[in-house]
Amino acid sequence: MTYLDHTTMNRSRNYVVVVTETLVAYDIALTIADYDSAANVICANSTGDAEAMLADIASVEIAFVTGSPAHFFRSTLHETLIKRGCRVVLLGIEAEVTGPTPEFDVLAQPFDTAAVLAKLQELSS
Repeated sequence: MTYLDHTTMNRSRNYVVVVTETLVAYDIALTIADYDSAANVICANSTGDAEAMLADIASVEIAFVTGSPAHFFRSTLHETLIKRGCRVVLLGIEAEVTGPTPEFDVLAQPFDTAAVLAKLQELSS
């Protein structure tokens, strides 16, 4: 697994994890790395940090983001990810209540490695 650094920024497949809980973010990042060992996994604690890290990234496969749909769609991170062709998976109670939409999918909590892998496979096909 690699976190964003200048030696891996040219890899063709980038994934983003924006989760404030460090252990949860790490678990998702490890699962992504197991799923796609050649990918670059970009982890951030906030939408602002993620936006800054994505400045030089041309495309993003899938992003896992904690937050409500209303907050996410008001963020510039949403626009940044969409411009990069990203599929978004939201985590959190409000996302679960809203349910998946054409703009985002949902990863219901509590989740495990198998659920993250299933979501990756589903969105990659």
